[in-house]
Amino acid sequence: MASLARTATAALLGLALAGCSIASSTSATAPAGVTQQLLIRSLERALVDIDRSKIGSRPVALEVTVHSGNEGFVKDFATTWLKAHGVHVVTDQPEMKLKLFVSVYGTDHDQTLIGLPAFQAPVVNVPVPELALFKWVRNRGQAELRLWAFDPKSDTIVDAPSPAIGRSKYDDFTVLLFFGFSLTDVNKRGN
Repeated sequence: MASLARTATAALLGLALAGCSIASSTSATAPAGVTQQLLIRSLERALVDIDRSKIGSRPVALEVTVHSGNEGFVKDFATTWLKAHGVHVVTDQPEMKLKLFVSVYGTDHDQTLIGLPAFQAPVVNVPVPELALFKWVRNRGQAELRLWAFDPKSDTIVDAPSPAIGRSKYDDFTVLLFFGFSLTDVNKRGN
């Protein structure tokens, strides 16, 4: 009877451990949520930085060109944002033609580690976890825009502005192995 109890206990323990190893979890989105926040905040801040004073309330035609990234989203977002901030976008008979060039739209990632990085121990083939006395993970978002103005009839440049730049950050810190915190500016919105 004792061997039956031991066998049943071992079987239950085996099932419990197997259940833990095959537990399902939700998959992460691509790009990650933090990356999406960094991108949208940097784009918003660059749009705020654009000089719209020479446009006024004149009807304009708008064309958006994106160097890299999610081109459809960037075009729709930039067009909607400019409309929401007083730019009168039309398709027929514009007084001015605008071309918005999104030359930079992306994120950067870097880290500093004082401690021992994670590695696979030689010979015994055992993973050794990272041991961080201090770790700083830096995530940066950046967008750079130029809004060129053209005469719609002659296609000559009317206004060639300096670039509008937007930046955002999300930093993770680990101190003495266990103490972690984050610093970010993605929750601070522009206009």
